[in-house]
Amino acid sequence: MGYTLNRENSDRAVELGLAEADWYQCPVPRETLRHLLVRKDGPAIRDTAVWFGLILGTAVLTGMLWGSWWAVPPYLAYAALYASTADSRWHEAGHGTAFRTDWMNDALYEVASFMVMRESTVWRWSHTRHHSDTIIVGRDPEIAVPRPPNVKGMILSLFGLPVYPKYFRRLVMHSFGEMAEDEMQFIPAGEFGKISRKARIHLAIYAGVVALAIGTRSILPLMFVGLPNLFGSWLMSVYGLTQHSGLAENVLDHRLNCRTVRMNRLNRFLYWNMNYHLEHHMFPLVPYHALPVLHEAVKEDCPEPYPGLWETWKEIIPAVLRQVKDPAYHVKRRLPEAVARMEARPAASDAEPDGGGWLEVCAGGDLGIEEVIRFDHGTRTYAVARDDEGVLHATDGICTHGKTHLATGLVKGKIIECPKHNGRFNLGDGSPARAPVCRGLATYPIEERHGRIWLNVVKHRGSHELKMVNNPRAKGGGN
Repeated sequence: MGYTLNRENSDRAVELGLAEADWYQCPVPRETLRHLLVRKDGPAIRDTAVWFGLILGTAVLTGMLWGSWWAVPPYLAYAALYASTADSRWHEAGHGTAFRTDWMNDALYEVASFMVMRESTVWRWSHTRHHSDTIIVGRDPEIAVPRPPNVKGMILSLFGLPVYPKYFRRLVMHSFGEMAEDEMQFIPAGEFGKISRKARIHLAIYAGVVALAIGTRSILPLMFVGLPNLFGSWLMSVYGLTQHSGLAENVLDHRLNCRTVRMNRLNRFLYWNMNYHLEHHMFPLVPYHALPVLHEAVKEDCPEPYPGLWETWKEIIPAVLRQVKDPAYHVKRRLPEAVARMEARPAASDAEPDGGGWLEVCAGGDLGIEEVIRFDHGTRTYAVARDDEGVLHATDGICTHGKTHLATGLVKGKIIECPKHNGRFNLGDGSPARAPVCRGLATYPIEERHGRIWLNVVKHRGSHELKMVNNPRAKGGGN
């Protein structure tokens, strides 16, 4: 199976049952998970303010010392903060979990995307596919170390050298409204216009920086915007390649293709706790600041975490070198004995609805504010939720994009968020509220009578669709 994202390789992964499949998930008590999913603005505001403060401080110090060798240390620190640590901010803000307030996530995502030379819309869809089909060959567009590995390319990536030509080539291409074939495998055609507009903005910023450098007869503006990735991308590789490098491909268990690495507090701040990468892939709705607690909740069902960066790289380097000659080789993670599962049984009923189509679901007290439960009736499954004002809602239970049950997701205000790709639906009418969701959910009448919740399984309102037409050349585009 080839790594190129095209119809042939994608179809082969589908035929093997590896695309959009069900993944293993460690058991976590529902109440524990509910607390872990709580989003807060405070931690991310604090950490982002400190981060931007460090970037600004090292930039000012560089400018003050420019022209002497004393400018080198603060500039190298600036470059690493700008070009490497922005990666984890891009990642968390892209998931929409860093802040509770959505516009804060969106703003940080756009800024960090520019800093790490990524087009925000392209990479939002790319990362969605990465979570659907993590290290599935022919489907995942973010496999950093294909087999056999390109060792020279890995070394050059420490200086961001492979990024520059591809990034600027595609910026120009996108600015003219053209898309690459691999991108059309996972990006809906309705997004192409947005990609084109943002590409022009990126190019305009770079043109402005070049003009400023020419006007001031100084390379300093380019050292601050454009060239930091040449001098500061190394830390991104040091952190990021620990996530999956050398591990198994084409498996449906994140314990076999993701690593958790213990890091000190400084590295965890710079990397925004993405060292808990196994946990993040299993539970992508959990905010970065809650990942250490999630790790404690699942560690008995996971391989032993790596004790540090040095120990991790002592495994990665020999594994990658061996894969050059033996591409079939991979590091085999040792799994613990299976943990006994205490699955919470969903509310269910086989009873016939009354003459009006109503069925009793559960006690009203079983469903708290901003909570969701699953209810099964016959062959149908529903998501029953209360919004932030205590109003009841009922929708189809399965996400129209991620094909996973919404009852394991998150209710936030008057939306429900899918646990697989962070796509959102409006609870009131089931309409899409956030990409990658394109098709809405059917909704059903629901009410509370004398302390019991009743659902009408006969009457329903049809699903809604975004005004977005999937590219006919991209089978399953956007998944």
